[in-house]
Amino acid sequence: MGSSFFEFNIATTGLFAARAGLEITSHNVSNVGTPGYSRQYIKQKASMPLNRYSGVGQVGTGTVVYGIGQHRDVYLDRKYWPQVSTLGEYSQKASQLSLMEVSLSELSKTSLTNNVNDFFKSLSELSFTADSLEYRQSVINTADTLVTNIRNHATKLRQQQVDLNDDAYALVERINSIGTQIASLNEQIYKYEIDGNTANELRDQRALLIDELSKYANVEVKEYSDNTGRELGTKYAVLLNGQEFVDDGTTRKLECVRRQNPLHPDDPPGLYDIQWENGDKLNLDTLTGELKGILDMRDGDSGGDGGKYKGIPYYINKLNEFVRTIAYAMNTGRRFSDDGALDGVIGHQSGFDKDGNNGGVLFTMIGADGDTVDTLADRAAYENINAFNFAISDDIKEDPSKLAISDTNDPTQQSNNKVVLGFLKLKDDTSLFAEGGAYQFVSSISATLAIDTKQANSFNSFYTDVTQSIDNQRKQVSSVSVNEEISNMVMYQHLYQVSSKLINVINEIYNTTINGLGV
Repeated sequence: MGSSFFEFNIATTGLFAARAGLEITSHNVSNVGTPGYSRQYIKQKASMPLNRYSGVGQVGTGTVVYGIGQHRDVYLDRKYWPQVSTLGEYSQKASQLSLMEVSLSELSKTSLTNNVNDFFKSLSELSFTADSLEYRQSVINTADTLVTNIRNHATKLRQQQVDLNDDAYALVERINSIGTQIASLNEQIYKYEIDGNTANELRDQRALLIDELSKYANVEVKEYSDNTGRELGTKYAVLLNGQEFVDDGTTRKLECVRRQNPLHPDDPPGLYDIQWENGDKLNLDTLTGELKGILDMRDGDSGGDGGKYKGIPYYINKLNEFVRTIAYAMNTGRRFSDDGALDGVIGHQSGFDKDGNNGGVLFTMIGADGDTVDTLADRAAYENINAFNFAISDDIKEDPSKLAISDTNDPTQQSNNKVVLGFLKLKDDTSLFAEGGAYQFVSSISATLAIDTKQANSFNSFYTDVTQSIDNQRKQVSSVSVNEEISNMVMYQHLYQVSSKLINVINEIYNTTINGLGV
C-alpha cells in the first residue's frame, strides 16, 4: 500500500480531472459558433490500483485523464458527402436552367412562341389585305423581331457558356487549393498524433474542407495504417471521382486545358477541358457535384460528344434547326430535313412582289461583311445559317413592296395571296419538324426547358432535404449544446469542490493525528 499521505494523491487526481473537465467545457462553449467544430470531452479512467500489504485485494489510486476526445460520427460523414455532392450538381443545373428559362420560357414577352405567333398573325392579317403596304410592313416588322430575338437568345446562351467556363476554371482552382490544404493538414496531424495525442482541432479543419470539397465533386476518404501498430498516426487519402487526389502529404491536381477544336460548331472559343495534371481525362460519366453540373450545362447536347444531358449546346442546336428549316421552307417551299416539297407552300423565291419581280430570299443570313446574303444557291448553303447569323433580307426590310405574296407576275393578279396562304400552313404543318409545325416546334423547346428546370428544381429540393436531415444528425452528435455544457460545468464544479473538500478533510485528520495525539 502507499505512504501515510497516499489519500492526498488520490484526492489530487480528482481535483486535476475536474479542472481538465472545466477546461474542455470552457473550450466547447467558446466554440459554439465555430464552423465544423466537434465538441470535445475528457478521456478519463481509474488509475492503476496497488496491492495491499496483506496480499488480499487492491486499493484504488484515483483517476487519470489520458486524452481529449471529440464527438464525431464518421459513418454520418460518409453518408453526408455523396448526398451533398449530388445536391451541388442539381443546384447548379437548377440555377442555370432558370436563367435560360427567363428568355426561352413561354411566359417571357420575348419568347419564341410569342414571336412566332405574332409573325403568323401578321401573315394572317396580310392575307386579307394583300395589296396593303402597311400590312406588308407589319409582316416585315414581326419577322425582323423574330430573327432579332433568336439572335439575342443565342448570344445570351453563348455568353452563359462563357460564364460557366469561367466558373469551371475557378472551381478547379478551388478544388486544387483544398487538396493542398488537406495534404498540409495530413502532415500536421500525423506529426502531432505520432506520440499518441489526438489533433482534434486539425481533424475538424480537415473534415470541414472535405465537406466543402464534396459539394464540388464526389469524394471518398480512406485512413490506412502506417505500419507502426498505432491506432492513431494513420495515413489519410482522398479520392476525387474515384481517382487519387490526396495521399497523405501529396496531392494530384486538376488542370484546365483550352480546347484546340470546339466540341460543337457554335461553341465560343477557348472553352476548357478538365484533366489530371498527368494528362489523364476526368471521367465525366461518374462525376457528380457542382463541377458536373457546370460541365453538363456548358457542354451537354443530349447524346452527342457533350454527353446525355440537355445543356446549352442542345438548345442552341434546336434554335439552329428552327432557323434553317423556316428559312428553307419559306424561301423554297421545301422541307429542310429531306428536301421534300411542302404541300400547298409556294416559296418566296417562286413568288412575285408588288412590281411583278421575282421574290428572292426572305430569310437569309448575315455575311462576313455584315450585310445579308442575297442568294442561297442550294440546300447546302442553308447549312451555314444558324441562330447567330439568322436575318431577314435587307432589300425587303428597306422596301416592303418587294415582299412576294403572289404566285404570278400578271399585273392583274398581284394581289392574290397564295404565297402568304402557303406560309400560314407552316405554322401547323406536321411534316415540317418531327415535333410538328413551326409553332409546335418552338413550344416543344419551351416545354422541354420547363420540364428540365422542374426536374432539376425537384432534385435540388429533394437532396436539400436529405442533406439537411443527415447534417442535423451530425450536429446532434458533434455540435455544442449550451445546456449540456452548463450541466457539465456544474458537475465538474461540484467534483472540484468535493475533491478540494476531501483534501481539507484529510488534512484535518492528519493534523489531529499528528499534532493532537502526539507527545
